[in-house]
Amino acid sequence: MNWVPPLGGATGAGGEAPKLLLAEDKAGLLFPDAVLEDSDVSQHWFVKFARNKGNRTDQDILRSEFHYYRALQTLGIETVASQGLALEEATKPSLWMQRFDRRVTAQGVERYAVESIYSLANVTTPGSAMDHLDVIRMLAGLWREAGQVNQIPDLVADYLRRDLINKILGNSDNHGRNTAIIRGVSSFRLAPIYDLAPMVMDDEGITRTTKWPKALERAGDVDWRGVCRALSDIADPDDPLAALAGAPDLFERLRQDAHRLAALPDILTESGLPDRTMNHPGIALKNLEQRLKEWDLK
Repeated sequence: MNWVPPLGGATGAGGEAPKLLLAEDKAGLLFPDAVLEDSDVSQHWFVKFARNKGNRTDQDILRSEFHYYRALQTLGIETVASQGLALEEATKPSLWMQRFDRRVTAQGVERYAVESIYSLANVTTPGSAMDHLDVIRMLAGLWREAGQVNQIPDLVADYLRRDLINKILGNSDNHGRNTAIIRGVSSFRLAPIYDLAPMVMDDEGITRTTKWPKALERAGDVDWRGVCRALSDIADPDDPLAALAGAPDLFERLRQDAHRLAALPDILTESGLPDRTMNHPGIALKNLEQRLKEWDLK
């Protein structure tokens, strides 16, 4: 790929880290998003740079994000696409990802409707606190309205696994813009995992804004068994989460996911995760087996 000098801004992606939205033409040249006609585009790119001052810590956070995606892909967990995923160092690192809201086909460019949790909940203030139970109930309601009741147990299991991944990998930046759904013609699904980085390392002290109720999340530790019990013990038949009543045990599914995730330290060590990330006290990788036991997940 070759860079063509930009003709205008293409930084429409949200968040604190500098980002570029680019389109690649059929000759491999890169242009700012929306400059090319759809018929000339071969791929859409989302390029991310180190946030804040771009110091060593900021750069290691970005490098770690790259390794996190690759590790989860190894475990068969959907993240931003592995195809094209690249960490380019140059003078400063940049993370290159193919956009999951665009797909180039023989018929043209397909655009997918992506909507964040904040948008679904009509939250307009960035960084607003949310309750995981409220978010799950809202999502389950959408799934039920779309006739996807039988998919609600899988939705909830996926959501739980994502929060466990955040806890293991030190991703404290879990506000409502960092989880989204993709709207189909008559269906919904969770968007792939994105913005997954060890934000506990950030010098600004990023804390979780979406949490479980206080009885289930204290001092940063989650009562995973209690969370699953709270989700499963829904007596009101009008509650969208009542669909979980006859589903396989949520906690057992989460324990199975934890067993898979126990391979992350080895995968990430082999991948080349920065030592500062692996050894950070706010990240559970170095002592993951012990942490899973403490969480009653092993």
